[in-house]
Amino acid sequence: MCWLTLTLIPVLILATNDIRFRIIRNDMPNLVRQFIIVVAVSFVILKLILTVVRSNEMKAIFDGINEDYENYNDLPDEHQQIVEGTIKKTKILEKIWIIIMGTTALSYPVLASVCTIYSALFSENPRRFMVHEIKIIFLTEDQKYDSPFFEMIAAYSIFVVWVIFIGFTGYDGMFTVCIQHVSLKIKLLSFNLKYLFIDTNDVIKIKRNITEFVEGHCEIIRLVGEIQKCYEVWLAGMFFLSVVQIGMALSQVTADAESDINGMYYLFVACTIVYIYLPCYLASDVTYNAAEVANYAYGSSWETITDSGLRKSICIIIARAQIPIHFKALGMLTFNMEMFVSILQTAYSMYTLLRT
Repeated sequence: MCWLTLTLIPVLILATNDIRFRIIRNDMPNLVRQFIIVVAVSFVILKLILTVVRSNEMKAIFDGINEDYENYNDLPDEHQQIVEGTIKKTKILEKIWIIIMGTTALSYPVLASVCTIYSALFSENPRRFMVHEIKIIFLTEDQKYDSPFFEMIAAYSIFVVWVIFIGFTGYDGMFTVCIQHVSLKIKLLSFNLKYLFIDTNDVIKIKRNITEFVEGHCEIIRLVGEIQKCYEVWLAGMFFLSVVQIGMALSQVTADAESDINGMYYLFVACTIVYIYLPCYLASDVTYNAAEVANYAYGSSWETITDSGLRKSICIIIARAQIPIHFKALGMLTFNMEMFVSILQTAYSMYTLLRT
């Protein structure tokens, strides 16, 4: 991970130098274009660093997930259906995100290649297109298009695109697996509540089931805390990244940036919207499923029980389940669908500010 982080330093240096040049020339469209790359690369570096710093915590979480799935193999058929449904949903979300991110990442080298080939075949003055137009230190504008500099820059640019693709699919994919597992554990716990009082004469068994439920619920709360600890910095960065990237990408659609096909930023905007939508949706799903525990407990036929202790236990379960379970970034930003709407509104405000 350390060497991979170091390989991204040159692109940050080049982009920072280009930003300095654009500021001097008051070239706002190309300044924003470079900021888009700087923010994306910086976020990937942050993910690589977090992967190293939180490696032990992440390993513990995934070891627990693997252990849970081994135990799920022994569950009844009704429980297996819930598990299979969650696995199927997780795979679908992963595939959708990989396709969207892959399409967006490939758009840079593919468009550059297509434009270069088209220019060579049909233009009277053929020219080369870079994967991402940027000023190269120690090279003039003409020299960077000459061999072997152009080929070297193209190869490094494709490598950077590959690293960004890995950073935005691998790390984010781990979060999807973790948060989907939380939803699965809550669903299985809620399902068990339906049969809590199926045998009203066996009080000892009912008390044992309640104890197992409370232990399982506490385990879920601890798991949420562990996941939040590992990903809270990333979640805060995602909030900042989404607002900035959507706002700047929208401004690029109508900008006059040199040597760029600005229509591709529509794809960039769509990708970023999906990028922030998924964690907000999944976090809201966890909150919804956690709140449903109270409804399952209330509908568990507790009224047929005469034991006052058992009735009090159900009251405690209902009361605890009514305390929402949220995923927060740094204890301030609550990820839910309300935040998703707020991010879009803030990003649009940023877009209007950049266009004025």
